[in-house]
Amino acid sequence: MRSFADIPPYVERLLTSGERERVGVVLLDGFGRRFRDRHADHPFLCRLELTELTTQFPSTTTAHVTTMHTGLPVGEHGLYEWSLYEPALDAVVTPLRFQYAGDDRPDTLIAAGLDPRVLIPRPTLYERLAAAGVPSVVMHPSSFSPSTFDRVSTVGARLAPFATLGQGVAAFTKALAEPGYAYFYWDRIDAEGHHHGPGSGEFDTAARHVLDVLERGLSTVPGTLLLVTADHGQVAVDPARVDYLDDLWPPLRDRLRYRPAGSARDVFLHTSATEEVVEELAARLEGRAEVHSVDDLVAAGRFGTVGPRLRERLADVCVLPGPGRMAWLRAFAGPETHFRGHHGGLHPDEVDTWVGALYS
Repeated sequence: MRSFADIPPYVERLLTSGERERVGVVLLDGFGRRFRDRHADHPFLCRLELTELTTQFPSTTTAHVTTMHTGLPVGEHGLYEWSLYEPALDAVVTPLRFQYAGDDRPDTLIAAGLDPRVLIPRPTLYERLAAAGVPSVVMHPSSFSPSTFDRVSTVGARLAPFATLGQGVAAFTKALAEPGYAYFYWDRIDAEGHHHGPGSGEFDTAARHVLDVLERGLSTVPGTLLLVTADHGQVAVDPARVDYLDDLWPPLRDRLRYRPAGSARDVFLHTSATEEVVEELAARLEGRAEVHSVDDLVAAGRFGTVGPRLRERLADVCVLPGPGRMAWLRAFAGPETHFRGHHGGLHPDEVDTWVGALYS
């Protein structure tokens, strides 16, 4: 495996070929390679056989959890960012929360009449495994699960939300005692990084806590392959270092067809004036951010092979802030411009990740 996107096909091949009867995957959101190295002496990590990986671009949770559920790379499944253009509505939405981008509550797309099934290509990974006689269980924190997105992305699996980390690890251990596939997702490391920064004590405490619970509570039966991985890392950012693009160049607002997509580490702009927007923003952001046409990023292979689902959602211009910086539009400013840690771009701390294997 070389990329995070290689993990689900590897799992699928092992289980459908009969090479493995039991496979479990633990996804630690935000715990990229830099932070794994910071905790390399932890007993749980010391048990793992480690392989270095790179993330997909953008280095976002949406892109990577959708890959886990579908078994497809971002270029094929098409959900590349927290907020993105949805052609079925002709609007920018937040798919994981099934809401219009900028809304303060989830599921506002229900009233809009959007069928959530348009978000996820079928069959899911779990449906393909079920067709081969392999059962699956998906374990998410009950703080957000079950959700509308869960109900379409985990079709074919048994969805098993858990209230506490200890309860979740106990249930995961129980699932690994049965033949099949078990997937476990934990979000608190990433959340602490967003709010306090990846160099904070809160971030390290969250990381040590989950590693401690896994070390104490996780056990497997013979014939089990356990994979532990992270979707991305984070860079430290500062709310005082946000470049508001519409302040730097006020005419930008008149060049946009929709509100911005992406995030403050990878701003995606839908515009009919691509060359002008790239030129004007690049001049004003010199030394603080890279500005690219999305077509150039596609041609450079940043998204892998771009299929029709991604192509119809992609914007026209992408702004990638430099280390420690964020960018956004003041007219659409939200909570993420107050983050202390973030991801989405191409800095090594965002894109370098890993997978660890434990054979039993």
